[in-house]
Amino acid sequence: MSGAALPSGLGKQMNQQNSTELISEYRYSILEIAGHNFGVEVINVREVLPMPKYTPVPNVDKCVLGVFNLRGQIYSIVDLRSLFKLNKKPITEKNFVVLLESEGIVFGVVVDRVLDLITLDTSKIVLPAQDVPVQYVQYTTGYYEHKTLGNIFLLDLAAILDTNEIKKYRYE
Repeated sequence: MSGAALPSGLGKQMNQQNSTELISEYRYSILEIAGHNFGVEVINVREVLPMPKYTPVPNVDKCVLGVFNLRGQIYSIVDLRSLFKLNKKPITEKNFVVLLESEGIVFGVVVDRVLDLITLDTSKIVLPAQDVPVQYVQYTTGYYEHKTLGNIFLLDLAAILDTNEIKKYRYE
């Protein structure tokens, strides 16, 4: 597994045949955001929703779109296009919100499409380096070269929640 970035839950999960052998494959949801592909471990995905009606929140960073109510629970919506400095286009009813959970916090991210659910071989995950766009490095654990989808950047949800743009609004 040399050079492989390990998904956030990898250290906790062990192969049942040999308790010292790490699992070598993980399932990822592949999300398209502004024409770029990002992967999120399935274990962190709670739900995929059509773009809900949301309430903008005044005086917050532009990457925090607002909040919405889902079955009596209030969730924040984060626009990763703004955080990653990607091309922004208007949000429409064609967009989706993917509810993600990390560190006990549930939040939504706006995506253009959910492309696929794939299993990745962790030995083929490449650590973020010179060939990764600089705006992704601090928010990813690495990338995976998929034969049909191209580069899939694997999101580090803890790092996203820990950015100054978002953590100043966290209530713990």
